[in-house]
Amino acid sequence: MSQSHQEIREQDLSVLNGVPVLVVEDAWHVARAMKSALSQLGMNVIGPTATTAEAKRLMTIHRPKLALVDLNLKEEMAFGLIDDLNSRGVPVVVVSGYAIPPVAIDKVAAFMQKPFSGNDLVATLLAIVRQFR
Repeated sequence: MSQSHQEIREQDLSVLNGVPVLVVEDAWHVARAMKSALSQLGMNVIGPTATTAEAKRLMTIHRPKLALVDLNLKEEMAFGLIDDLNSRGVPVVVVSGYAIPPVAIDKVAAFMQKPFSGNDLVATLLAIVRQFR
């Protein structure tokens, strides 16, 4: 799903503008970088949060259209959260250090192994938003 910077520039990024995206990440520097990148794309960032309980609270209030979820949070795994998001029809992008994530492929829209580039993130988001419009 990797695309060059030039190819991404040529695409219409406006489809991402205003899309509410839930960010669940326990590493503060990664969460901050994702929030900044998503905000620059015009997305409405919900969070970030580092716990599934807070993520569930936020998704009830803000109703995300997309979620970026780290699978392995500090003291918990995000399997239940992924199930909840999936049951609500929210596409989930799993962002994880795992090479092969221990999650059912039919429950996620995409998987991104850390570290990943900003270009790869944008390409993945564009593909998912266009697919689930």
